[in-house]
Amino acid sequence: MKRAIISVFHKEGIESIARELAGNGWEILSSGGTAKYLQAHNIKVLEIAEITKFPEILDGRVKTLHPLVFGPILAKKTPQHLGQLQQLSISKVDLVIVNFYPFEEALQKKDKGLDFMVENIDIGGPSMVRAAAKNFQNTIVIVDRQDYRPIVEKLLENGDISLEERKSLAQKAFAYTSFYDSLIAGYLHEGIETTPAYLNIAGRKAMDLRYGENPHQRGSLYIHDQNSPLNQFEKIQGKELSFNNILDFSMVYEVLNWFPADAHPGFSIIVKHQNPCGAALGDSQKDAFKKAFSCDPKSAFGGIVGFNRPLDGETAEEMKDIFFEVIAAPGYTDEALQAFKKKKNLRIIKVPLGYREKSDIKTVPGGFVFQDRDNRLKPYEDFELKTSRPLTEREINDVRLGWKLIKFVKSNAIIIVKDGMLIGVGAGQMSRVDSVEIAIGKSRFPAAGSVLISDAFFPFADSVEIAAKHNITVMVEPGGSVRDNEVIEKAEECNISLLFTGMRHFRH
Repeated sequence: MKRAIISVFHKEGIESIARELAGNGWEILSSGGTAKYLQAHNIKVLEIAEITKFPEILDGRVKTLHPLVFGPILAKKTPQHLGQLQQLSISKVDLVIVNFYPFEEALQKKDKGLDFMVENIDIGGPSMVRAAAKNFQNTIVIVDRQDYRPIVEKLLENGDISLEERKSLAQKAFAYTSFYDSLIAGYLHEGIETTPAYLNIAGRKAMDLRYGENPHQRGSLYIHDQNSPLNQFEKIQGKELSFNNILDFSMVYEVLNWFPADAHPGFSIIVKHQNPCGAALGDSQKDAFKKAFSCDPKSAFGGIVGFNRPLDGETAEEMKDIFFEVIAAPGYTDEALQAFKKKKNLRIIKVPLGYREKSDIKTVPGGFVFQDRDNRLKPYEDFELKTSRPLTEREINDVRLGWKLIKFVKSNAIIIVKDGMLIGVGAGQMSRVDSVEIAIGKSRFPAAGSVLISDAFFPFADSVEIAAKHNITVMVEPGGSVRDNEVIEKAEECNISLLFTGMRHFRH
């Protein structure tokens, strides 16, 4: 007789699998809540305590941690191992089906405190899974509910599954336990100032993508936090998001979170290739979009546009003849959706705002670099005015807008803001003065009276000279160069208001 250990927290559908196994001569072993659940469905179950002759103890903390459980899981099908099991009057376990205490779900309720979180850490389940996965050539392990039916059907039809399938299930099992442990480690690290000595990049596959950045690259989306916008968005219309769509959509999402709807009646952002190419505040949503689009219509073609409040019909009508890949907003009126109904390929995404990622990871050959995400934003009131010319109220508002946008532009980054609009972007240049010239050159509007913002300090006064030629009246930079005094003197000479923020915002 073949034997299966079934011990699952999420029990949906497990009764039909257990019934099919039992109906085909398998003996079902279980403990605790799973045993009671299966018995309530009239499925014969041998409780593990009957085998171990040892009761569950410590409020259920110890149920399956026993040699008479792990021996049958870890035994090879050799005469020596099977003989030892026979001497102990126990039989080999051929199949282990386990999922764990819901630590991932518990993270949504972590305000209940440390004791609550600790009690949601599974010990016996991961131990059985690791044991079965180590012995995959002799013991089949299933941790994914999607594998229940196809694997059990093959077992019942053919008597076994292939070694390749066993190995694949074992790989998934070890990856699952690693993912589970990484969530626990991440929780326990909260509040600790130093970076962890060991760090896992863990994620649950949300979807396969058509390809990666290019057609010859494989691509998939993984989620490590249930609260992620990529785990909560609703695709209302259009094809699936591509790899590149996801990257641009993610930047749109992050920018929108800096412009809450209650403080900004109209805000729109357009992103292309991980750089903002249009952004604006407006008296209304339509006004904000028209301004954002007018910043750089050529670059906006095929981009992703986002809004900080539900999209209305009037704005949608303004947009409907423009080619965008994706529209992202926290909601849509019926009139807005009707306006886009004929654009079948347009991806319309509804996503709740408010999520802010805490960490940032970039891969390097053989490893990765880790940092806190750039979520700090120094208030305008803490900036230092280094020259004598005071700012007007309009210029102050433009500084506030640009200061929220600059950290989303690839370094070396220069942006120009005027009248609540992003009118020029110089991104990703090796020379800061080149970024200045590109930002000015790309502007479709006169730069006179505008605000120029830099993500890092100006190493020379040449950028100030260029700005002065175009009658830019305000320049914003972190400061910190050995030539700060030269830059300040040149700005004073050109009657430019020069602000030092004291904070750099590189984005590589």
